[in-house]
Amino acid sequence: MMRMQGMTVASMEAMLDACIAMCRMCMEACMQHAEHSEVCKMCAQSCQACMDACMAMKNMMMAAA
Repeated sequence: MMRMQGMTVASMEAMLDACIAMCRMCMEACMQHAEHSEVCKMCAQSCQACMDACMAMKNMMMAAA
């Protein structure tokens, strides 16, 4: 997505949606163990940050369209 050359808005949105879905599933799995595992807690936080970044990028793309 960094190169955007030859990319359509629809394909970029699809990539962001896929990333958001993967992050959400990973975050939910890690949250089940976050109370007992610092690694799982950090993983869940990282997934949340990635998901937030993808959502922000998608929102910016929609606003620019």
